Formats: sequence, structure tokens, C-alpha cells
Amino acid sequence: MITETASQKAQAYYEQAEAMYVSLYGPNFHHGYWPVPDDGTPYEQALDNLTDQIIGRVGAGPGDRVLDLGCGIGGPAIRLARTTGAHVVGVSNVATQIEQAAARASAENMAEQVRFEQADALELPFPDESFDAAIAIESLIHMDRAPALREIARVLRPGGVFTAADFCLNASVTPARRRVLDRYRDLDSLGAFHRFDEFPPMLRHAGLEPVELLDASSHVEKSVKMWWERTEADLENLTNQYGKQELDDFIGLFDDVITHGGPEYLIFTARKPLSPHVPKN
Repeated sequence: MITETASQKAQAYYEQAEAMYVSLYGPNFHHGYWPVPDDGTPYEQALDNLTDQIIGRVGAGPGDRVLDLGCGIGGPAIRLARTTGAHVVGVSNVATQIEQAAARASAENMAEQVRFEQADALELPFPDESFDAAIAIESLIHMDRAPALREIARVLRPGGVFTAADFCLNASVTPARRRVLDRYRDLDSLGAFHRFDEFPPMLRHAGLEPVELLDASSHVEKSVKMWWERTEADLENLTNQYGKQELDDFIGLFDDVITHGGPEYLIFTARKPLSPHVPKN
């Protein structure tokens, strides 16, 4: 029997769900970030805020070469390049995302500074130590993190910084919440939810030294309400695209996450050591 890999599942998921993601997020396929919950920040600004949280932590500058692992349709990569002056390479295993991202970069006159390639995150087509920094915004959630982190460590130069937004578990899991988490993973083709305190040893084992781990759940939790509202606003179009049952499933998931809680939201930063690191078994 041939078993579908996590990368293949994620690819199939995004090929099927792309129209919904564009409806929910525009060019930024990730949560929004509100400095203070319910502070009145518009959703579009909150989406940019999350990207800016990543940009601020990764510390890229003019001339640096930055990898965006799981680039979606290019919004964050282009914003990072424009903000910092870095050269960005975005990768995704979804061909239509790469096409849209490249078109967006051209339309925004950023094609010389940002390029996009179709690639598997677990087998990156880049030499060792070829990037000064890397980001991954809600892409590790679809992967087996151990090999993904090893690949990131491989392509980072010594001293290079990696910043990511990921899901984790950092609160008690009631039976009701467990059912929501299982449903969330199934509907969104997600990988395992690791506990918050599992990340430091996981990073070290991959060859990366943790710098900061932040439970940002309170800053992003309003996103689910925004998804619900945007789905309702675009209901006719999305229903025509996906069918009533699938839309009902997603709206039901949004309701359940609001009621019972979904995974916590983690923003973490790690650095590749300047000296060789040998992970402990």
C-alpha cells in the first residue's frame, strides 16, 4: 500500500483550499496579530502585523539572503524584502501558489529581489549554508517538524536566524477540546500538535539553538472570528466552489474553536550555532 506523505497531503489540501484561503486572508495565508486583544485594529492590518512580528525577529538586512519556507502566494516574502532590503527566496510545493506569488512580485516591481520556487520543504534544492536567515509562517503545521527543522538548519549559515509561527499545546486539553483539535487536524491537513515545552529540545536536536519562544495565542485568537465573518460574507461564492457540506464543516469548526479552544499559537526564534553542533540521541 502506498502511504501519502505529509507533504503530499498538504499539497493536495492547498490545491483544493486555495480559493478559501484567498477569501479569508488575501495574500497573507496566516493569522492576524492584535497588539492588544480587541484593540480595534482592522483585520488587514492585523495580518500585516503578524508578518511584521516575524520580520522584526528574524533580523534580516540589506543584501541578506532569506528563505521563506511555505511562502503561499507571496505576501509575507514580498513585505520582508521591501521592509529589510533582503533578497528572499520563497518555496512552496503548490505550483499555483508559486505562479501567483511570482506574478505578485512582478506586479509590485519586486521580482529582482524576490523569487519563488516549487520545492519540497523536506528536500530543499539549495546547498548547505546558503541562507543568512529563514522564516516559516504557519507552514511547519503541515510537516513532520524534525526533518523540516533539520533541513532549515542545513541551509542556514552558522549564526543564521530562523523565525517561525507554529501551533502548539500549552494549556490543558479537555475531552471537548481534544475533539476540536482532532477535527482541526483532519479538516486542515495538519501535522501533530507538540507541547510548548517540546520545542526547545526539538530545535536543539535539529542543530538550532532556541532564542525566544512566545505563546502569542491572546494576540491572534480574534482571527477565528474574522474567518467566520469572512466566510459568511463570501458564502455564496465559496458554496459554489466547495459545496454546502464543506462550508458547513468549516463554519462549524470555527464555532467549536471559539467555544472550546483550538491549539495555542507559538512564535519562536532560533539560531544556528557558530560552532558545529552535534545533537544528543
